Amino acid sequence: MTAALPQQPLPKIHTNPSLLVMLLTTKYVNGLPLARFEKMLARHNVLVLRQTLARWAIGSICALQPLHNLIRDVLFDAPFIHMDETMVQVLKEKGKSPTSQSYMWVQAGGAPGRRVMIYDYDPSRCGEVPARLLLGYQCYVMTDGYEGYNKLAKSDGIEHLVCWAHVRCKFIDAVKVQPKGAHGHADQAVAMIGKLYGIERDHKGFTDEVRYAVRQEKSNPVAR
Repeated sequence: MTAALPQQPLPKIHTNPSLLVMLLTTKYVNGLPLARFEKMLARHNVLVLRQTLARWAIGSICALQPLHNLIRDVLFDAPFIHMDETMVQVLKEKGKSPTSQSYMWVQAGGAPGRRVMIYDYDPSRCGEVPARLLLGYQCYVMTDGYEGYNKLAKSDGIEHLVCWAHVRCKFIDAVKVQPKGAHGHADQAVAMIGKLYGIERDHKGFTDEVRYAVRQEKSNPVAR
């Protein structure tokens, strides 16, 4: 009699979950190409072709899709979501040159105590992408000032928030080009935002209820 094998994450593949975790971490966290990982394994007398590693990576991603769906459910339970896009390059992407830019759309949020982050890849930076990724979400979304988020801001149930840090950067740029010794509206804006930062700094670590009350009492008059 032969004991039944434990359930494998990938059917008909003779590898264990630890190696698959190492593979995904090496490629997607450390950014190491599969060709280099193949050589690393070979130095330890583990001979696995990079084509096989690629199939394992694709299979693992498919197996993890239900977990990704659950993470998105937690994300949508959040009262607000932070969203931003960052550039990535893909060497062999259909219809695009290797030097062109693609984008990783990052969404952070989650219910209190269950913070999650999701990375969604898309070759485009158009406004259709965030609107599609957050389809069905209804609450607050904070982004930078990129105009691609305007379509998302017009979605039913979405309250669009903008980031003070990005607003401040524009005024800092304006201050830098002022004549020496001049003091204009940009300086006033930087000082006003600095007051808001000071209020947040003084109440860091307080409960949400306390910070909300402080913002109503102290931050609102400054922002007005």
